[in-house]
Amino acid sequence: MIAILFAFLLTVVHFFSKKISKTVEKHHLHITSFSAGMFITLIFVDFFPKMTEGQLFGAPVFLALALGFVTFYLTEKYLYQHVTDKKTLLKDLAKLHNFGFFLNHLVIGFVLYLTLELNGTYTNFLVIIPFLLHTLSSSISLEHLHNKLKTKFNKLVLNTSTLLGAILAAAIQLEQFWYFTFFSFFLGSLLYVSMRDMIPKGKKGNPFAFFIGFLITILILSLI
Repeated sequence: MIAILFAFLLTVVHFFSKKISKTVEKHHLHITSFSAGMFITLIFVDFFPKMTEGQLFGAPVFLALALGFVTFYLTEKYLYQHVTDKKTLLKDLAKLHNFGFFLNHLVIGFVLYLTLELNGTYTNFLVIIPFLLHTLSSSISLEHLHNKLKTKFNKLVLNTSTLLGAILAAAIQLEQFWYFTFFSFFLGSLLYVSMRDMIPKGKKGNPFAFFIGFLITILILSLI
């Protein structure tokens, strides 16, 4: 239940993302850089080692990881190169990014449940910090990128994706082979979306905030 409650907290952040975005707008790039530093570190230092455990069960984790990354890359590249109408392109890209955000937070909910419920030590509560900041950052980015497709249904699906991921992790009982295979595929997708959308490009962003995010995540993981 603790994991479900934390996932619900992240869902609440999603629901109030528009108001939060207005409040912290001037600090957006600092928050995004700090969050990116934390989340990218979490992927490489924590998620990847957990993924490799799947090799013990014969799961093709690295192939699934690559397929997840490549699938999103090819889909986005196809849209850019084959959709000539600008309005249609923007709408299709919005759909793709929305789906990426959905997968992103679905995996977050899934991993959050496993981290908090299966390990069971109080220090694991610290892991909510990078998840919370990443949720805040991605919610702000979503407000910036996609004021399109803002139907009530789409917004509801996106906002509840973290909670849905946690509930799915609690409800389904996959064999280890399939669990690690799907987890690796989603992790590849998550890595692409994070690098494509979460890390500020070019001159944008704050390298110091990114580095501090990296250091704090290493500290948190060393305490867990």
